[in-house]
Amino acid sequence: MGSWILAVLFVGFGSVFIRMQKGRRLLSLVKASTATGTLCYLLGWSQVFFAFPSHACPDFFDRDPAVYLDRYESGSFPLVATCHWDNGEQKELVSGWINPLLFTCMAVLIGCLVALAVLAYRRKRKGHTR
Repeated sequence: MGSWILAVLFVGFGSVFIRMQKGRRLLSLVKASTATGTLCYLLGWSQVFFAFPSHACPDFFDRDPAVYLDRYESGSFPLVATCHWDNGEQKELVSGWINPLLFTCMAVLIGCLVALAVLAYRRKRKGHTR
């Protein structure tokens, strides 16, 4: 499931929330990055949660010598599900685009929230009520 098509679809889904009205662009970017990041995290979490090591990480008895599963690592932030075999091979079960897109959405969200806070502070300091 390493296809970038889902990443493009997720960003497209998030762009539905963007409105180009003057004064509302930052709020729409907050909505878009939140929606895209949430959807991305849920897909990645499901890949971690439903990755059963017995099925996703089989032992290789047909090799000479046989290769056995050494360890299985998983984590929910950042999203990681990795199989490690005793011969040094490893297999990542979470799609490669999930974490970069998730962290990009978080960076956009934080940047927009900081910009909104600065704008609100400037408006308050100038005496604007809007």
